[in-house]
Formats: sequence, structure tokens, C-alpha cells
Amino acid sequence: TLDVRRDPYLLAAAALDATERVQVGTNVAVAFARSPTVTATTAWDLSQWSGGRFVLGLGSQVGPTLKARFGVEADHPGPRMRDYVATVRDCFGAFEHGFGKHEGPYYNVRRPALQPGAEPGVSAPPIDVAAVNPFMTAIVGECADGFAGHAFTTERYIQEILRPALELGARAAGRDQPPPILLQLVVAPDRESAARQMIAYTVPGYRRVLDHAGVGNLADQVMQASREGDRARAWHLIDEGYLDLLGVVTDGDLRGAVRRWTPHCDRLSLSVPWFGMKDEEQLAAAHQLVDALEGLADP
Repeated sequence: TLDVRRDPYLLAAAALDATERVQVGTNVAVAFARSPTVTATTAWDLSQWSGGRFVLGLGSQVGPTLKARFGVEADHPGPRMRDYVATVRDCFGAFEHGFGKHEGPYYNVRRPALQPGAEPGVSAPPIDVAAVNPFMTAIVGECADGFAGHAFTTERYIQEILRPALELGARAAGRDQPPPILLQLVVAPDRESAARQMIAYTVPGYRRVLDHAGVGNLADQVMQASREGDRARAWHLIDEGYLDLLGVVTDGDLRGAVRRWTPHCDRLSLSVPWFGMKDEEQLAAAHQLVDALEGLADP
């Protein structure tokens, strides 16, 4: 579930209630918009209610959006995320044993288990953390159970930038292996909606992906068109310039996309566009995606 318009934890609760076996997770919830204790409490309850099927996915969000949407600022997002994840884990321990605390460079929580009493037997949710740039990716390699890969990426960027950063972080933390990669693909009903979604992701914080692909100049043009309110031009630049490099496909190309991207990750997560789409359009796109998935079973 995405942290876009609806609360991702409520969406996850609805999905868990409607299913019995599948894993359900936030992909991703904005960490710094919520205190780590609030996040840990919600994740713990969802894991308890679902019999351990919930996965907590967290992301830092880019600074301008964090301030514009949530009215908060978070300095030093990489080290802060490391401490945030550690705080959530210590909260899980406090909930399990009935006591505990966390003291860190960014968060100090003296009494996360306000109501006394242990809750043994609850599966502490695994924690996936998202990143786009290598510094945060190395932090993920240090502290997370999984890496939530963004759709705004390329195959070369995963292999040449992200994987080495994950390995660097894992070595720094003394871990035997880097965390597995859960890669999100956006599956759109058509190229127009696919390109429109990538307008939302063409931001300064993600420009490095396009720099690495040799099309950073196009990113500047798209961002300029967006600032001027010329979405048609932004869409055209993306469609012609770099849409086919990124983790976004149409549902008619799903079989090929799965074959293309599977070698670069451990698991795939499929979503539909949200930017510039009405609720009913998103629902229709989701139904189309389900139909396309069923079609993958055919030879």
C-alpha cells in the first residue's frame, strides 16, 4: 500500500482482513511524518491481527514533499532513518516483553509500552526501507530486513549503484548478506498514464537515476515544464526520452516486463499509477492488472 492519498496502514488493515495467506505491507509509509512509536504500535497490531502477515515498509520521502505535505522537516535523513528503524525494533522488543526503551542520536523513547504487560508470541514485522540514492541505500544495507526498490530506476542503476551500496552498508554493519531487493513496477493501462506517473517522480532528489542513464538534461526540461504547468510537454519529453528505461510498463507488456526485471531483484511488487488518476480510474487499472496477472498463467 502506498502513502499517497489514503492512510497506508488502514489500507493494509483492509487488505489483511480480506485475505488469509498473502503477505501485505506498506510500500512505503512515510517514516518521518510519524513518531517511531506510533509506527511500531500500528505495525505490531497489524502483525498480531494477521498472524504475522504484515511487512512494515518505510521511506524517508524527499525533503520538499515532506515539508509541503506533512509540515515537518527531518535533517540528516540517512542517519535519522537508521535510528528510526532501531527505535521501531526496540519498541517491538518492549511490546513483546512489557518493558524496554530506546536511546539514540535522534530518538529517545523511555516508555513505549505504556500499558504494562508482555505480549509474547507476536511476530515482529520485518522492516523494509526504501531508497533511491546510494547514501540512503547503504543505510538500508546496514539496518533493514529488505530493500524497497523504487520504480524510478533502471537496470544498470540497480546493478551498478544500488547493489554495491547495499553490499557496502551490509559490510559496515557486519552482516553476512545485504537485504533482499523488493522492486516495485508500475503497471499502467497505457503509455500516457505511465509517463504521467513518472512526472511525479522526476524531482531533484531522484535526478541521479537519469544522470546515470545519460539523460539528466531531459530531467531538467521535464521539471521546468512541470513548474510551468505544462504537463503535456512533460509527458511528451518522458515518453520520448526515458520512459522505456524505467520500472514502468503497460499491462499488455507485463509478461516481458516480469522477464526483464526479475533478474535484478529478489521479489517484484506490482502497482498501478496514482498521479493524475481518479479513484474509479485507479480501480479499473487495478482490475486490468489482475486480469493481466491471470494471463501470465497461460503459456
